Amino acid sequence: MDWRQIANLIREGSYRGLTRTTQSVAIGVLLIATFSIFMVVRLKGGRISNYDLQSSSCQFPAIYNFGDSNSDTGAVSAVFGSVLPPNGMTYFHKPSGRYSDGRLIIDFIAERLGLPYLSAFLDSIGSNFRHGANFAASGCTIQPADSLMLNRTFNPLTLDIQLLQFEQFKKRKHRCEFPAVFNFGDSNSDTGGLSAAFGQAPPPNGESFFRRPAGRYCDGRLVIDFIAQNFGLPYLSAYLDALGSNFTQGANFATAGSTIRPQNTTLSQSGFSPFSLNVQWYQFNDFHGRVRNFRTQKGDGVFERLIPKTKDFSRALYTFDIGQNDLTAGLFQNLSIDQVRASVPDIVGQFKTVIEDIYNQGGRSFWIHNTGPFGCLPYVIARPLSTNGQVDKYGCVGSYNELAQSFNRQLKETVGQLRKDLHKAAITYVDVYSIKYTLITQASQHGFEHPLRACCGHGGKYNYDMHIGCGGKVKVKGKEILVGKSCNDPTVAVSWDGVHYTQAANQWIFDQMVDGSFSDPPISLLISVTLLLPISIFSLPECNFPAIFNFGDSNSDTGGLSAMFGQAPPPNGETFFHSPAGRYCDGRLLIDFIAEGSGLPYLSPFLDSMGTNFSHGANYATAGSTIRRQNTSIFQSGYSPIALDIQYAEFSDFFKRSQIIRQKEDVFKNLFPEKSKFSSALYTFDIGQNDLTAGYKLNMTTEQVEAFVPDVISQFTTTIKNVYDRGGRTFWIHNTGPVGCLPYILDTHLITAAQVDEIGCATPFNEVSQYFNNKLKEAVIELRKELHLAAITYVDIYSVKYSLIDCQWGILRSAGSIKDGLP
Repeated sequence: MDWRQIANLIREGSYRGLTRTTQSVAIGVLLIATFSIFMVVRLKGGRISNYDLQSSSCQFPAIYNFGDSNSDTGAVSAVFGSVLPPNGMTYFHKPSGRYSDGRLIIDFIAERLGLPYLSAFLDSIGSNFRHGANFAASGCTIQPADSLMLNRTFNPLTLDIQLLQFEQFKKRKHRCEFPAVFNFGDSNSDTGGLSAAFGQAPPPNGESFFRRPAGRYCDGRLVIDFIAQNFGLPYLSAYLDALGSNFTQGANFATAGSTIRPQNTTLSQSGFSPFSLNVQWYQFNDFHGRVRNFRTQKGDGVFERLIPKTKDFSRALYTFDIGQNDLTAGLFQNLSIDQVRASVPDIVGQFKTVIEDIYNQGGRSFWIHNTGPFGCLPYVIARPLSTNGQVDKYGCVGSYNELAQSFNRQLKETVGQLRKDLHKAAITYVDVYSIKYTLITQASQHGFEHPLRACCGHGGKYNYDMHIGCGGKVKVKGKEILVGKSCNDPTVAVSWDGVHYTQAANQWIFDQMVDGSFSDPPISLLISVTLLLPISIFSLPECNFPAIFNFGDSNSDTGGLSAMFGQAPPPNGETFFHSPAGRYCDGRLLIDFIAEGSGLPYLSPFLDSMGTNFSHGANYATAGSTIRRQNTSIFQSGYSPIALDIQYAEFSDFFKRSQIIRQKEDVFKNLFPEKSKFSSALYTFDIGQNDLTAGYKLNMTTEQVEAFVPDVISQFTTTIKNVYDRGGRTFWIHNTGPVGCLPYILDTHLITAAQVDEIGCATPFNEVSQYFNNKLKEAVIELRKELHLAAITYVDIYSVKYSLIDCQWGILRSAGSIKDGLP
């Protein structure tokens, strides 16, 4: 096959039949041919030639670039961290993603053609691909990555991967460039609705960005503004604002104070908007119908330029940020927590109805925020009913935050049901609660100060007075004096007016959203960038993991502890294996289903010498294992001696010895993995729960248990780094489950009635689990930054298991427990 035939196959899209090396050569040949044609075009005069004999100039509408650092305009910077100063100093006066003091040749090419500088394909923040895209990334090569040393010198995004990205870009381009955004919500996303209906939000609202009030209860922009900006769209006009509004690219139906359920009070009585979600839906429905009418009428065309195209409704993004006011409405009416919680199913049910109605109108893409930790907002904390006994160590009202989480769990379950019911819908659930709670509880780490104190307000510990708000005035001797003033530096404040967030906080919140870390489905930037895979890493041929290596405790032990200390007795294994099979379960474990989903056999435990086959991986997990070593024997406490560092030592030994055995060319050769499988394998982790319960077994307090969590996480990250240094690149990490819902915890620990939540779980133990999970998630994010070639997926097992238990499918009534009550 000569190069012409190869190039033709590439052009026809038939390159997948070629080997990877041939593909790379073919792509290179094709690009050389393309750029050879390009080179005969004089960029300035553009008068030549074979490309266009009839034209005196070449008006390229777009450029698509492939390459390495010579033309990388921000790809590696977006994925692996910003390029440091003094890069960019000569032209951009700051780092701009280029390994240069200024512009690159590709910048001059774009400039000469009258096009903007190319956005890096991998940069999800502020990118504009209307005039092309840059697939180049520093360190890239033509030769496929599997024949290169996988170290920090070379980038895995080889030329053939860049071509795959280009193909993916072509397929997704029209789907992901939303022509419009339609938003529904409350003050968190109101860009002028309430102001249009009831009067403008007063100064100093808007001062940081708009320099004047702009209909937002904020010093500047909201999260919805950053979302619109990210898609290259203008800020959304409020539907109720008739002055100067332009709806060509969407409309905003949100109003401050809105609820999902209609309230039986007026705005002046309670502060809640009359424009509840069902009313916002009526407005949208009316808007949709009137747009169709305008489009069918023959007129002077003025209105046609101010409204969306009819087809844009089915291609638009529909965003939702509402629900918090439904919860506070009940609390401010002196309803108990339980009474408010009882109303949540109806609230979520009404929300679901609106999503279904929009779907029936043609909407297909939905972006849904859960509700934030309103127990941390000054306007809630400052109320007399927020007693000291309800305040947690961060100063938030814990019971209110638990209510928010209860709402969020039911909302997430509803989203799951909607995905099943609305077959053509793409629905993203965004965990805004976790983002905001992280910001508030770790404010200083992110450059913020006094997260529970309002920037704009008056009086008291929290600078909040419900009678004198931001911009509020008082009369002194007949003269009005402004007392609701802004703080000196809103850029370091979290709360703007005690109810809403500052622009700086909104920007930070949005920045956490863009990589998908807090979304369901969790579209991880590193996974999508490095592997070009959709949501499920098990669903496509590109994810044919040749092996799995698992580390953990009894949640994934397929026989390790049984091999050491004797087989798990009957009736373990009865449902599937029909006999004990080393698992503390009636059948298969999650790791079994993961292996099965990857087309691999069930994993053999590393310590089992009888009939084991390690050709497709190995399992180092043992029941009772911990991350940190325990100072007790298994007979004293039930904890396994095979802590995580021991499991890694076993893996390291296996890594070396397996290759020595394979070199002997005897009967054992085919029972061990080839060396190449270690770098392309999936590494799974499910461990940490026993570290928490170990502290309680030693009669530690919750505060004492939380105090050692950072060390536990540190030891965990060390193991991940060690595996990475051994060549591991793909990691699947489970957080820990709700230990406060396990029978052996409920049965063996003193728990008061006040500590039991609505489904019967012990709240203090679950809070420790969530604290551990927050720290683990932070560690995963740091690992993604440090381990440049790794694809790391964090799996929220806690939410999955809690939802299962909350459904009351017999889980809490289960009388059985695993050996010594240890996972």
